[in-house]
Amino acid sequence: MYNKTWLSVIKVVIFDMDGTLYQDDTYLERYIRYLLEGTEHEGDTEAAMRLGRAILSDCHAIRFGYFYHTRDDVSLVQEGERFVRSLTWDGTAGEGPAQDYESLSAHEPYLIPIGDPWGIAAALSHRYKLPEQRLRSAFERVRGEMLLPPYGFACHDDLFRAIEELTAVEKKSLMTNTHLESGVAFVGYMGIGHLFGDVAYGANKPAGLQSYFGSLLAQGYRPEEILSIGDNPWNDLHPVKKLGGRTCFISPYPSSDPEVWDLRLHRLEELAQLMRVIQQSITGRKIADGEDRVEADKQEIQG
Repeated sequence: MYNKTWLSVIKVVIFDMDGTLYQDDTYLERYIRYLLEGTEHEGDTEAAMRLGRAILSDCHAIRFGYFYHTRDDVSLVQEGERFVRSLTWDGTAGEGPAQDYESLSAHEPYLIPIGDPWGIAAALSHRYKLPEQRLRSAFERVRGEMLLPPYGFACHDDLFRAIEELTAVEKKSLMTNTHLESGVAFVGYMGIGHLFGDVAYGANKPAGLQSYFGSLLAQGYRPEEILSIGDNPWNDLHPVKKLGGRTCFISPYPSSDPEVWDLRLHRLEELAQLMRVIQQSITGRKIADGEDRVEADKQEIQG
């Protein structure tokens, strides 16, 4: 399953947090409810939650990997670098001709990538033209609940142990778009702050990831020595792939994103295994190349 040849040269691993170091989507319906409660759209709550569930389960024409056009209220389907068609929320073709969107850049500020469950809620907030403060307050409320009973998410201790035991790489970094206060709270809840050398909250990915990648290159790392792991391809993987780095897409959901990644994982157990394979690949290569005879002697004694 794993290509140990390229894994053995990895020196930097960049981790996303939400959806990557824990997996939980039970918050989505509450998030949608909090967005709409007390507004003129509160009567649409059940329909909006059904829509969210349908996208999550890949039972809707709108899928992960599409972009939401906030001005035209349609979702855009991408093939390669071009948007080739649009869809309304009921799954029918948009009224505008496809060529109207072909020249659009996916970086336009009025386009929202639907790359993870958080993206569904963000798109719905724009669909109902809710103020930014409404989105922020609903976000803060649901984030707080995720750290407390009965909604606290499960921590994957074996994954955290595997990351801690990944000592053969030179740098382990954490980058999350979650702002400082919530990010710190989540890292504290999982007890993982000590696992990473560089930690960036409010990382402004994808642009922030591209900038960080550039800083690593300036430090002397080669692109193929850097691995980015995340559940949102647009934020976590595309910037690295375009610059020649390695990528690992981890998500339990199907995605329509047309890009091919170096690795495609679904569950946290697989990610824990990957950490151990990287460790074994690097240490094995060093011993074979005679780069670390002390480690080789230790293994011979222990063996």
